[in-house]
Amino acid sequence: MAYHLREKHYWIWLCAGKVATAVAFVWRRLMFRTTFIAITGSVGKTTAKECIAAMLAAHAPIVKTFDTQNGRFFVARAILRVRPGHRFAVIEVATNRPGGLWSEARLVNPDLALILSVAQTHSNNFNSLEEIAQEKARMLDALRPGGTAVLNGDDPRVLAMAKGARKKVRIAGSSPQFDVWADEISSIWPDRLSFRVHCGSESRRVRTRLVGEHWLGTALASLAIALECGVSLEAAATALETAPPYRARLEPVELPSGAIMLRDDFNDELSTLAPALRVLEQAIAARRILVMSGALDPKSKTKGKLMDAGRLVVHSADLVVFVGEDAMHHAECAAAAGLENAAMRAFPSLPDAAKFLNDELRNGDLVLLRGLLMDHIQRLLFAQFGSVGCWKPTCAKQCLCDHCPELRPGLERAAGAPAPAWPFWHPL
Repeated sequence: MAYHLREKHYWIWLCAGKVATAVAFVWRRLMFRTTFIAITGSVGKTTAKECIAAMLAAHAPIVKTFDTQNGRFFVARAILRVRPGHRFAVIEVATNRPGGLWSEARLVNPDLALILSVAQTHSNNFNSLEEIAQEKARMLDALRPGGTAVLNGDDPRVLAMAKGARKKVRIAGSSPQFDVWADEISSIWPDRLSFRVHCGSESRRVRTRLVGEHWLGTALASLAIALECGVSLEAAATALETAPPYRARLEPVELPSGAIMLRDDFNDELSTLAPALRVLEQAIAARRILVMSGALDPKSKTKGKLMDAGRLVVHSADLVVFVGEDAMHHAECAAAAGLENAAMRAFPSLPDAAKFLNDELRNGDLVLLRGLLMDHIQRLLFAQFGSVGCWKPTCAKQCLCDHCPELRPGLERAAGAPAPAWPFWHPL
């Protein structure tokens, strides 16, 4: 009986998605006065979306993708939220299968397209980075006549898409050869990413709220999109400086203990681990602490994954806390790579790790929180603010605990922090 109900719900959902897609296809063509901006890339889409939205919203009504909902059905839903009064629509586009991006890009039919990066993330359906690059490049074919593509020139595979492109192309990156470029780049915690941006004869110093130099390409490409939309460099840079880090993307949260936790618990891919560890390694702090439950690379086997993670963490932190069922194996690999036993701890369960962190963290510490999405390691963050109602060892939900009412955080200690980490669903 339960199986038949699930099957029935699947078909209802599938039919609803097809209807929504068909209606969105027509609705997009009716919204010809709205400039549609499509954003794709293996990483950085949501941060770019928020940066672009911040720069455009200061000048005209906009609509944007909600949260990280960038699959086909959610792309259709974002299009259906557009109204004639909206001047811009900023939409994330993603896929985990070959050919999927083309259908979504054609649905958006963008006036401006931003391609950020090519990396092996989330899916085993692509055999190589070249296949992923070919899939991302389909976005250029979906551009409307007279449309413009903005490419992140600091990613060589993205930059290569400019060759032979039949549409107008603008390139952003760190080279003076690009249309929008930057120098005087700095980002060492507690300072945030700052740089001097150049576009033609104009230049301006930009001090963002983003954490880490690896966000440079995203920030510059977002600025390039704003400039293509008619926003002045001065106005775009001023608005960009107000855009905060997005939730769980190296998002700083001040804890009641006085420590700062850098939440980087959304994208758990191994390819994103090195930039996060670089932030921690270069940071100026009383203690640099890494808390991680795993590092996932879709093309590696478990043993290789553990060895890679163990080697990467050796020089990044003063204290490393491994959490989860692979914690002991991670510790062994880190020890084999040269990390001293006194500089690491291993906890198979999250509650044990939470108790240790509650007792250990103090003012001046900088904590990088990394983990597999399926491990829901963000519960360690909420445990810093009080009691947590859910300590399930396994959970099938593919979302942050911020969205889940089962978390039921007590937040008894939230008053001790200037900026408590309120979940999305929690009433303020």
